Amino acid sequence: MIQKYAILCTVCLGTVLSAYVSSCVNIALPNIMAALNFNMDSIVWVSLGYMLPYGSTLPMTGKLGDQFGAKTVYISGLIVFTVASFLCGMATSSAAMVFFRIVQGIGAGMLLPNAMTIVAETFETHERGQALGIWSAMAAAGSAMGPTVGGYLIEVFNWRSVFFSVGPLCIISIVSALFIIPSSSRKPGIAIDYLGSALMIASISSLLVALNQGQKEGWDSLYILSLFYMSFAAFAVFVAVESAVRTPMIDMWLFRSVDFSVANVVGFVSFVALYGGSFLLPFFLKSILGYSSIMAGLMILPMTAFMVISSPLGGWLADRFGSRLPAFFGIMLVACALYLLSGINVDYSPHDFFIRLSLFGVGLGLTMSPLTHCAVSSLPKDKIGVGSGIFNLGKIIGGSIGVVFAETLLTRREIYHTASLKEYLNPAAHSSLDIFRLLQTLWGKQGMDSSMLVTAVHDWSTGYGMLPQQYVMFKVILSNLVSRQASILSFQDVFFAVSIICFVGGMLALFIRRKTAEPDIASEEMVCTGK
Repeated sequence: MIQKYAILCTVCLGTVLSAYVSSCVNIALPNIMAALNFNMDSIVWVSLGYMLPYGSTLPMTGKLGDQFGAKTVYISGLIVFTVASFLCGMATSSAAMVFFRIVQGIGAGMLLPNAMTIVAETFETHERGQALGIWSAMAAAGSAMGPTVGGYLIEVFNWRSVFFSVGPLCIISIVSALFIIPSSSRKPGIAIDYLGSALMIASISSLLVALNQGQKEGWDSLYILSLFYMSFAAFAVFVAVESAVRTPMIDMWLFRSVDFSVANVVGFVSFVALYGGSFLLPFFLKSILGYSSIMAGLMILPMTAFMVISSPLGGWLADRFGSRLPAFFGIMLVACALYLLSGINVDYSPHDFFIRLSLFGVGLGLTMSPLTHCAVSSLPKDKIGVGSGIFNLGKIIGGSIGVVFAETLLTRREIYHTASLKEYLNPAAHSSLDIFRLLQTLWGKQGMDSSMLVTAVHDWSTGYGMLPQQYVMFKVILSNLVSRQASILSFQDVFFAVSIICFVGGMLALFIRRKTAEPDIASEEMVCTGK
């Protein structure tokens, strides 16, 4: 028993590292953007550069684990992850940072499916649910440490320390894995569907580039339309190839299980919400509210901390009552928290953030543990490795799309609200009282009486009634106010849109069966009729 949990702890350490880096880097994005000359369009690739290879390689690295042994691939992934982390910390250009993040994502992609395979091989069926609950909680703990530890490191040192900080833990994890994890069985005869892997990566990459660059290039431009076409064509060929080959990268027959399919869809939606919200919050806290990196990290901490606390509870509820009710209740809590965040503004206090992000974290914890239990329990034991790769792939792709969706919609809404606010400030519009109050606040106590203020308000667009230096200062302040308010309204719109997605997608959780049967029994018919 002690050996089993020693193996579990060793595997959890690698999972904690990848989760820590994901959440930690999010809090550092504004600093990285300033240091390496990123703009708002390109900074998203610091996150996507990690998530895209991380997600798209999961099925292939899972099969590599089957062929060469889960322990071998797991340790290889740790080594790649460690080296890439140091290189990210030493990056001197935006291109180098994105490239090293891609390498780091590949290393992380080698960890996750093989970690779950090691857990599945170590624990029996009746112990596996509890082990997966602990594993999920530790992954959430890694996310919880990221904003706080990362914020502290950025404040005391700089953003590069975020990447260097994982070095000691990586070395400890590699040494522990070498001596504690037993050698895994190998199946050298298993063929890997490299063509299917390439097609899937091409499809996902084209889609994400199109979503990210659509606002900048134009949604009807030849470049963007070609990317969408390439994504669709690659996916169509991918499905055809997977249906024809003997050993497909993604076993389509797994989706004959309703529980497995629903778990994947709801997991995808929940990660759209998680990564979309995680991407937006640091920018709002630091750019709009002016929080330091440490304060921004502390504001986000309740979300991940409550996710740690509620994940074991969600697993326990799933074991006792089935996955449907806790998963549905959890995703509805996430939707409720995002809806409350759609009222975000400059008057939000730490208490306001605590309530909403705590609700967000509880909802995610209650959602993910039951969904993991549902996905694993709906498959026979010999399909758990492949199924876990698909399930985690869906979550990572959901996170990637969540970031792109949030960034794209935020940019579009900023353009819309900026135009609307400038129209509102047109002299012919109904903004005279607001301009009067602004001028009164600025110069009412510096010699401008009511008659002078009225004159200035009447001709504020030309500067008549104000000194030249006053007019220049006034135009700068007004432009900043318009830009800031447009950003706030845009953040509100994005949170509202993501809350609607969560609500609609979460309704699918009601299709999960009330009580999931034993995995080998539950999927016997599916496997027999499939392959």
